[in-house]
Amino acid sequence: MTNNIVRQITLSALILSLTIICTRLLSLQNIPIIPFVRISIGPALIIFTSIFLGPIPGLVVGAASDILGIVLFPNALGYSINPLFTVVYGLLGLLPFFIFKLAKMIKKNSVNFAIISAILGSLCVFATIFMILNSSIVLFGKTYEFLAWHKALVITLSWVLSIGTVIAVFFTNKHFEKKYGEDTVQTYPIAVSSIITELIVMLVLNTIVKAVFFEVDFLFVFFAQAVVYFIDIPLNTFVVSLLGVLYKKVEK
Repeated sequence: MTNNIVRQITLSALILSLTIICTRLLSLQNIPIIPFVRISIGPALIIFTSIFLGPIPGLVVGAASDILGIVLFPNALGYSINPLFTVVYGLLGLLPFFIFKLAKMIKKNSVNFAIISAILGSLCVFATIFMILNSSIVLFGKTYEFLAWHKALVITLSWVLSIGTVIAVFFTNKHFEKKYGEDTVQTYPIAVSSIITELIVMLVLNTIVKAVFFEVDFLFVFFAQAVVYFIDIPLNTFVVSLLGVLYKKVEK
């Protein structure tokens, strides 16, 4: 029991360090026009901690990565610690454990695959309807008009990214099944956990916080976050599945 706790603390500390490095140094962020999005494997490391070490270590790693990250590597734009962002990252480390447990109860991979496809498809429908009904958007007090080709590009890109994400999850599962055996990998439950967690925490809650914090239009932030979401899902699925397999091998 004691060894278990010590191992959890040691691994959590190691993952926390890696999360801060990946999030603050090895990431794509401070993108012109949309400074409120970031692409990194940080969320994957937090989700891994939650699924394989437990919800409490996940919560601690998620929240601490935000607090220590901003302290050790101050934001280039001068922003300080915001408790709301800390809560967001804490939830990112708390929820995956429980969603993963529920997804594992679904024995058929086809059902989990259908859930993944339905969620991503719903986001595409949202993007399509949004672009059809809106002719402009306001960002930092400036109005940007949507031309016909803008709308066509965004709608097409949404569906391409969605289909690409579904295909990426499918082949990620095939890759790990072939390499490590069907009984070893849990790609689909991991993908479902990542998709639902990021949908609730990063796409909705984080968007609300960022829209208020940056004082920008909610739907614009949501759309920008959605682009990152389509990138994060296959990335999270692959990284967490790989780390999960390695963790199980070390554990044995």
